[in-house]
This record gives sequence, C-alpha cells and structure tokens, in this order.
Amino acid sequence: MKKISAMAFSLLLTGCFFDSHFEAPASSQKKHGSGLVQSSDLSHDGALSIIARQNEVCLWSNISDKKVFPCIAEGNIELTGIAENGSVFYISNRLSVSLFSAKSGKLLGAWASGENIIRDIAISNDGDTLLLGYRSGKTDVINVRSNSRAQHKLHDLDVNTVALSADGRTAMTGSSDKFAKLWDVQTGKELQSYKFSTRVNHVSLNADATMAFVLDSVNSRQFIDLKAQELSSSLSTYGNFIEFNQSAFINNDQWLLTASPNQKVQIWRVADGNLIAKFMANRADGRDRASVLSIAMNESKQIVISETNDGVMETWPIKALF
Repeated sequence: MKKISAMAFSLLLTGCFFDSHFEAPASSQKKHGSGLVQSSDLSHDGALSIIARQNEVCLWSNISDKKVFPCIAEGNIELTGIAENGSVFYISNRLSVSLFSAKSGKLLGAWASGENIIRDIAISNDGDTLLLGYRSGKTDVINVRSNSRAQHKLHDLDVNTVALSADGRTAMTGSSDKFAKLWDVQTGKELQSYKFSTRVNHVSLNADATMAFVLDSVNSRQFIDLKAQELSSSLSTYGNFIEFNQSAFINNDQWLLTASPNQKVQIWRVADGNLIAKFMANRADGRDRASVLSIAMNESKQIVISETNDGVMETWPIKALF
C-alpha cells in the first residue's frame, strides 16, 4: 500500500497552469427527446447513445439520428452503460441491473443486488462481465454467459466508483475508505493499493490496466503508472472539489478525456497533466449550465462526442490536436 500525502500532491503537479489550450465550437448537435436525462452513455465510437429519463430508456443511433428500437418502459434508472463493442447495454435502478441486446432491445438477463445498494457499474468490452460496486464496501462480479456471480470485500466503506480492463480480468475500485485498489476479477486478489487523503470518488483504467486515473473528493487528480507501480503526473489545475461524471483514456493512452457536471468537456495530456483542449457543452434556455454525462472519441473522424443531461449530443473537432 502506498500512502499519498498532501506534499506529494503538490510536488507531483507539473507543467504550467496557464498554458494555452485548444477550444472550438461544436461541429454538430442533435437532440435526443425532451426532458431531463437521469443517466446516459455513449458507445466507444459515439455511434450509439443510451438515454434514461424518468419513465423510459431509449437507444439512439447517432448515425441515422433515430431510435434503434422502441423505448423500454423503465423508471428511476440512474446507471447506464454500453459495452465497447456496442453489442449490449445495461440499466440499473441501484437495486438491480438488467442487460439488453443493443440490436433488438431483448432482455438478456437481470440480477438483483439483494440488500446492497449499487453505487457504480462497469462492463467489459465484450459485454460478458459486469462489475457492481456497493455501498456496503463489497463488489459483485457477474459472468453474463454462465450467469454466475462472485462477491468480494476489498473495502471497509462505500465503493463509490469501479472500472474494468478491456478484457474484464482486472478491476479498479475507489472507496470512501480513501483507497483505490487494483485487483484480479476472477480471484478477488488485491494486486495494488493506493491511499489518498479523502474518499475516492472516481477511477478509470486504460484498456490493458497499465494506467489509472484517480480523483478524490478534495484535491487529488492523480495518474498512476500501474506497470511501474508508481505515481505519475497530476492534472495541472488549481481548485479543489473537481468532479467528473466520466473519463476515458484516448489516443493510445496519451490523453484523458473527461466529462464534467459544470458543462465542460476537457482533454488532458497524461504525460504532464496539462489541459490541452476544452469545449463548453450546450445548455438549455433558462438553465445556468448543463451537466456532461458521457463522452467518447471517434478516432477515424477525429472528433469528440458528448451527451448532456438535457439529452443533447454534440461533436467537437480535434484534428488540430494531432
């Protein structure tokens, strides 16, 4: 276990806080229905959007700008996600999780959480593995194909955030016990552990689980080189209490793409933590701001895609960054 001190945080901040960064207006905008969105996710390339509102869940094709199939009548859905290969998606009301085909909308499986409250969910690239993080400090690994489950207890307090490697074999979890832990999904064995100053609110992994990003509740926004088992750079930004709704390693793990509740879509350079691009999402008339719920990058088109809590999908050109 590695303890991270406040002094280490300040020493790890690198680069100039005032470096210029790229900005551009959205190149396109689409509206996915009306009313506030409780949860959303984008497929890896941004071709699909899953949108959960108060009484329905809809899967949209962002290519044809149409619903893939009729919306599913489900209420109080707070967590959604699409497998990277775009084959399946999940929805959850925090008491159970259901998996559906992204082609037909057919229900493929449903699992109750029992007495546990689900805080976060991750899905493997092929959609075969679901990872549930519970308020009790436990985690649940669901093998979709075999319909088997394995519960593990790696944390003493709430598991606030979970992430999976692309193959679903390695997990990272962050907890109110101030730890971010890397562990083996099949055995539940702890592989690495990092202690922060306050509760861990957000973690993300790159595809092969060699790099992680961790955000705590106050001032840590830390990259970790998991292969070397050492701290790397930190996001070069002043201010405490930064929140991300979603983040993803992109461009061969050279950048981190983030979605913020304060209307921002940002790209950070992993090597030094510097901000290299920022985009401001659309906000509905009469609202102070929009919360960016989900983000993705289409590498071939060199665009970033975002979805807000107003159900607005926007694309942002990033060709100038390459």
